[in-house]
Amino acid sequence: MTIFRDISFLWSMMHIILFFLLLFEPRFSWRTTFAVSFAGGGTLLIANVMAMFWLGHGIIMRLAFFTCTIPTFLLFYILSRYRDGRFFFLFCLSDTSCFWLLQITNFLDRLTGDTYLVMLIGRLLLFPAAELLIWNYIRRPYLSLQNELTKGWWLFAAVGATYYLLIMVTSVPVGYAMPDAAGLFRIILVLILMPLTYLTILLSLWRQMQLYKNTRQIELQHRDYEALRQKMELERIFRHDLRHHMIVLSGILERGDSEDAKHYIQELGSRLDGLSQKDWCANHALNAVLTAYFSQAEQADCTVDANIRLPRQLPYDETDLCILLANVLENAIHACRAIPGKTRKISVRLELTENQALSLSLANSAPEPVEFGKDGLPVRSSRPGKDHGLGLRSVKAIADRYGGLMNCQWAKGQFLLRVVLFSKKGAPAR
Repeated sequence: MTIFRDISFLWSMMHIILFFLLLFEPRFSWRTTFAVSFAGGGTLLIANVMAMFWLGHGIIMRLAFFTCTIPTFLLFYILSRYRDGRFFFLFCLSDTSCFWLLQITNFLDRLTGDTYLVMLIGRLLLFPAAELLIWNYIRRPYLSLQNELTKGWWLFAAVGATYYLLIMVTSVPVGYAMPDAAGLFRIILVLILMPLTYLTILLSLWRQMQLYKNTRQIELQHRDYEALRQKMELERIFRHDLRHHMIVLSGILERGDSEDAKHYIQELGSRLDGLSQKDWCANHALNAVLTAYFSQAEQADCTVDANIRLPRQLPYDETDLCILLANVLENAIHACRAIPGKTRKISVRLELTENQALSLSLANSAPEPVEFGKDGLPVRSSRPGKDHGLGLRSVKAIADRYGGLMNCQWAKGQFLLRVVLFSKKGAPAR
C-alpha cells in the first residue's frame, strides 16, 4: 500500500507550487514564470523522489526544509515582483497552508487504520477544493492588498514564519509513531490556531486598506468643500460690490454710451460664469473629485478639456472610482507642473457605455519620453516631471478587481492612459 503514500506525496508537492502561484505577483510575464516554476519544481520533485527511495519516506519529510523549502524560496524570490515582507508572508502562508492539509489528511489516515488510502483520497480532494476556494474568494482581494499596501507586512511575515516552524516541529511524518495525549493536544492546538491567525491577519490588512480608502475619500471631500467655500466667498464679495457696479452702469447709460455699457455687462457676465460651481457629472462623489482636481489643474495653469458622461447611479463601488480618478488626475497635474505653462494640457474622457462598462481616457502633456517597465507601468524616476508611476499600481489593482483593462503609453509629447472597468452585470464574455 506504500504506492498510495508515494502518490499522495508527489501530488502534494505539485500543489504546494500551485498554492503559491495563485497569490503570486510575478516579476516577468506569466509564460516565463510558469515555464521557470514548473521546470524548477519538476527538478526538485525528481530530486526528492530519488532521495525518498534512497533515504525513506519518513526521513525525506524531516529534510523537506532543506530539499524543498529553501530551493523553492530562492526560485520564487528571483521570480517575484515584491522582494519585501509581502513575499515572505506569502511564502509562509502558502507553505503552512499546504502543511496544514498534509497534517489533517495524515491524522485522518491514522484514525482509519493507517492504510494510506484515506490520506491519498483526502489529498486528491482537499487540495483542488482549497485552490478553488482561493481562486474564487481570496485571490483578487489578496492581490489588491499586495498592490495597495506596502507597510506592515514584515510583522505578519514573522507570525507566518513562527507557524511554519511550529508545523515543522510538531508534525508527525508518515510511518512515525503517534505522540502521547499531551503531544497530540499540542498538535491539535497548532492546527486550530493557524487558520484563525491567518484569517485575523488578512482581515486586519483588509481593514487597513479600507481605512486608507476612506481617509482618501475624506481628503477629496475636504478639497471639494474648500473649492466650494472659496467660490461662495467670491460670490459674497461680488454681491457686496453689485451696488457699485449698478452705479457705474447707470452713469455709463446716462452718457448715452451703449457700447461701453454693453462691454461692461459682458465683463460682469464672464465674472459670474467664473464664480458658478460647475457640475461635471450627476454622481455626487465623483463630481466632488473632479471639481477638486480640476480646480487644482486651473491653479497650476493647466488647460482642462473634459467630457464626462456619467449617471447618478453606477454599478461600481464609489470609493474605488474616486481613488481611481484621484490617482490619475493627481499624476497628470503633477507631471504638468514641471513643464512650461503654455503646453500644460489635460484631456479627460469618462463615460458609462451601454453594456455598463466604465471607460476612462486621459492624456496629459509630457514632452520627454516616459520609460515603462515590464509590467507596462511607468518606471518611477527622481527627475522632475517623470513621476507618472505614482498611484498607477493602485489604479491597476482596481482595474484587475473588476476584470478590466489598463494601458499606458507615450506618444507625440503626451502621456496616454486608458482604463476600462466591467461591471458584474454587464461584463462581456472573456
